[in-house]
Amino acid sequence: MSGRSSICVICKGTKGLCGLRECPLLARSRGVFKAYSSVVEKLDIAAPSPPSAIVGERGYPLVPLIYNIVPESGIENASLYDNPKLWHGRLGLKEIVELRSSLLGGILKVRVSDPWKLYEKEISLAAVSLSPIETEARFRRPPTLKLSFDSVLRPNGLLSPAEKIKVNSSPKLDKNLERMIWDDVLAKDALVELFLKGTDVYLLERALSLGLLGKRNNKKLVPTRWAITAVDDTISEFIKRKIQEFKVINEINVFSGEYLYNKFVIVLIPGTYEGAWIEIWHPKSIWAMNSSEAEVMISVDTIREGPLPPDGGFSAARLGVLEYLFNKRKTAKFIIIREVFPEYIVPVGNWHIRETVRNALKSTPTTVADYNELANVVEQKINSKVGVNLFKEMLKKMISQKSILDYLP
Repeated sequence: MSGRSSICVICKGTKGLCGLRECPLLARSRGVFKAYSSVVEKLDIAAPSPPSAIVGERGYPLVPLIYNIVPESGIENASLYDNPKLWHGRLGLKEIVELRSSLLGGILKVRVSDPWKLYEKEISLAAVSLSPIETEARFRRPPTLKLSFDSVLRPNGLLSPAEKIKVNSSPKLDKNLERMIWDDVLAKDALVELFLKGTDVYLLERALSLGLLGKRNNKKLVPTRWAITAVDDTISEFIKRKIQEFKVINEINVFSGEYLYNKFVIVLIPGTYEGAWIEIWHPKSIWAMNSSEAEVMISVDTIREGPLPPDGGFSAARLGVLEYLFNKRKTAKFIIIREVFPEYIVPVGNWHIRETVRNALKSTPTTVADYNELANVVEQKINSKVGVNLFKEMLKKMISQKSILDYLP
């Protein structure tokens, strides 16, 4: 199969595959944007939280918890600062970075095995509130602006160690989540049950990260980057087995969507479940900054195994496709092509992948008659010859494989 994957495309600044302590491409990205926020000089601040909280992994098992507040916004506007569903299609790359760099994050050190300390102070409950939370924070020193970019996490801006964070208003909780906090069930079972009851995936990410889910005597904080992919994969693994009970789609459909200089083409093909991800990074985009040709990553998913190689972007996109099939009560093979253009100069988290795929699948698809026509349609929709060739090879491999169902009378 043609195309190549550089170590940067595989790592995306999260796995440390080059051995450096900090990703040099992300460090360079921070210099691209101005410091949008004015540094807050006060050490005592009363301000709303969107809510927003991030559990880091550095120093595990004693990890940093960043609790974000919005010093420049009234409580009625605070929710916008951590709501990907409100951003999608409305805010551009610059506006998202500007918005997130306005957050002020108070850093607490927390042991992962002791989430109850956060619960007792209502910090974890505040972080999963359905509405903004009035908060008081006392900082050890004035915050510094350190823009952080990540392929999984949303950007963050102003940071300072916190001596105290106090929740001043009552969290408004999702009723199903509130009951689940006290249920003695495995975290993966809790995630599936809450998903089936309609709890928002972004709320599930925060609940898992803050140690609110799991067996009562074994609850733990989970670094947010891990929690995001864990939620996507746990729900997806449940759905992909469930849809084996459903009928196969009877036509070939092509959906597409574009946002933040990322284009997605989603192809649904009749057949028993199988998925593929083709990711194309054009030269000068963040993970192909020094490349003269497109960098490519391929991952595949089968009924027996999750995405190989694992990739948070594929996990986010796959969830969007599986939600669609689950709601339609259908099963299918699928190929997702992600094309990343040079204007995508900083990563802003994988939320935009999930939301763009979800929104693309709400549009009217292009229905094609056969696989030759399908190849032509895909060729018209993407701008990479390498991507087109990889799609044709993947399609040929996918439709040539037979399942046990093909041999049944």
